[in-house]
Amino acid sequence: MEFARGAACGADNILPPKKKLWRATRHKDFSRSIRFFMWMLLHDGYKVGDHWTNIPGHTEKATCSHCGVTESMSHILTNCDAPGQSLVWDLASELWKRQVGPELRPTISEIMACGAITCGNKGTTRLLFRIIVSESAHLIWKLRNNRVINEEDPASNVEIQNKWRKATSSRLLTDKNVKYGNRAIDGSLVKSTWCKVLKDEYALPKYWYRETGVLVGIG
Repeated sequence: MEFARGAACGADNILPPKKKLWRATRHKDFSRSIRFFMWMLLHDGYKVGDHWTNIPGHTEKATCSHCGVTESMSHILTNCDAPGQSLVWDLASELWKRQVGPELRPTISEIMACGAITCGNKGTTRLLFRIIVSESAHLIWKLRNNRVINEEDPASNVEIQNKWRKATSSRLLTDKNVKYGNRAIDGSLVKSTWCKVLKDEYALPKYWYRETGVLVGIG
């Protein structure tokens, strides 16, 4: 929690109240699965690393079999050399640089606080700290579980790229299609969130974010 508060303190260097971070895990920009993932992250609720050290018959689970170090959520999401982590952040960074510029390599603190961090305008804030960071971190976690818990073969680079593009494109389509109720999103915000990162954006209708039947995807 304290690491997350530090990441979300902003330019004024004032730590936000804890309740702001808890509320942020339930932000409407997050899907239900992402909300649970963010809540567990902030609670340190996932059983990794030292959790297994004193459990007979399971001590080997404390160590990352790929890197040979004690596993942690920070290691899994930001440092692990197993297939997934580095490539996913490369893809996220490539997308981010199209709209903003700097490379995107969030720390574990920034990942935990991504629902409460602001960065530039509303569209930029959504694209970076609420959507791209949360979706990318969640995908890395799922890739790790498939490899370690389900004992599947590591995903290939092509498979990882396809999974990441599917996750982000699905999130884009959700933005575009949700028009009513508590989760309704203003069209101009959808446009500012996804501008400069769409596939064949130059060929899309001017008001693509309002029109049904218009196919859009991540470029």
